[in-house]
Amino acid sequence: MKAIIFDLDGTLVDSMGYWRRVSRDFMKTKGIDIEDSVQHKMTTMSLNTSLRYLKDYYKLSESFEELYKGFSDTVIDFYSNKVKLKDNALEILKYFKDRDKKIVIGTSTAKHFADIVIKKYGIDNYIEGLYTADSVGHIKGEEKFFTTITSEIKEDPRDVYLIDDSYLALRTAKSAGLETVGVYDENSKDKWHLVVEENKYSITNLIELKNI
Repeated sequence: MKAIIFDLDGTLVDSMGYWRRVSRDFMKTKGIDIEDSVQHKMTTMSLNTSLRYLKDYYKLSESFEELYKGFSDTVIDFYSNKVKLKDNALEILKYFKDRDKKIVIGTSTAKHFADIVIKKYGIDNYIEGLYTADSVGHIKGEEKFFTTITSEIKEDPRDVYLIDDSYLALRTAKSAGLETVGVYDENSKDKWHLVVEENKYSITNLIELKNI
């Protein structure tokens, strides 16, 4: 292990319940109930991609800019005032930083949202970079998302670990040649048995990473 890519939402930050609700709640204001299949497809998309997908799929009359403004205001409030860290998040980041491991964040969340919580809790003291689906140019369901990051940090994918709660992201990273560690999150528990079966490591608390 020379470098670690930490996911943000659902891994370091206890926010996946919010993300699952916010899309549904936002669309309900427009009289639309999002199907589970649509919600699942959006899990590795950036906000821009998600909103464009919803606009096209449900043929919404609002402009993309109008949709983005309404959605982003609620997200900013959440990250600024309500979001909490997962247990032992800062401790495990410090643990790996003290051991000279490269640490970066790899997230589907837009940079200006991610920056709020990263700075709020001092995560930026431990990481060397923030990579988003928008900045990388690929979503986390594409191998290119992970190989682009490993190239940027100048490490062989085989020496890089992904720590993530998303079954799809873990499966994709594994296909790209990375080592993978599945993190339990209550909001993706329906896929947990697959995470355990398909990944060499699976943990229920970040502190368990010390044993890997």
